[in-house]
Amino acid sequence: MEKRTFTYVALGLLVWAISGTVVAGYYFAQYKTYQNEYENLASELNTLSGAVVDLSDTLSGTMENVSENFTGEFNTLSGSMKDLSEIMESISLKVNILLSYGNGTKTWHNNTALPLGSTAFTAILAVTDIEYKDYGEDLGILVTSVNGRGNNSTHGWLYWYWDAQNAKWVLPEYAASKYILHRGDTIAFAYESYAMWPPPPPT
Repeated sequence: MEKRTFTYVALGLLVWAISGTVVAGYYFAQYKTYQNEYENLASELNTLSGAVVDLSDTLSGTMENVSENFTGEFNTLSGSMKDLSEIMESISLKVNILLSYGNGTKTWHNNTALPLGSTAFTAILAVTDIEYKDYGEDLGILVTSVNGRGNNSTHGWLYWYWDAQNAKWVLPEYAASKYILHRGDTIAFAYESYAMWPPPPPT
């Protein structure tokens, strides 16, 4: 009887684990789809904004010779672009991201535009090639490799955030997927040695 009960419990746990994995995979795929659509829209907006600025520069020296009708249409277009920019800014945020490879190589991705609600994990996912392990909702996601530089028995990727109020880097005690970003945040992913804990800050 005990063996049969154990079998049922084990099967139930297996079904629960598989279901959870499928659901998590579905929502992550949906997130990636919406993120790609957002990035495409942001790219098109930047291209259109550049075209308007170039047109404005071209016309600035000869505006006296341009008809009033055309000038009015141009001003309307500029106003629409401003409104669209304000809408995009209201649903997005910009952050600064430092990648420190532990060998003296450091790269910054400043003013990276991301959707509201993004995390430190989705930020690094947006700017570079990474590998990671998902340990579920409780533990979160661990970054295991950045641009081919992977974790091992002595070194690994850790993330930090800049505490502007106290002017120092902070090493959180929770996964990067659980750190919700705010406008103007600065974060870092650094390849650190486990020999000294806590490790030195990235800069």
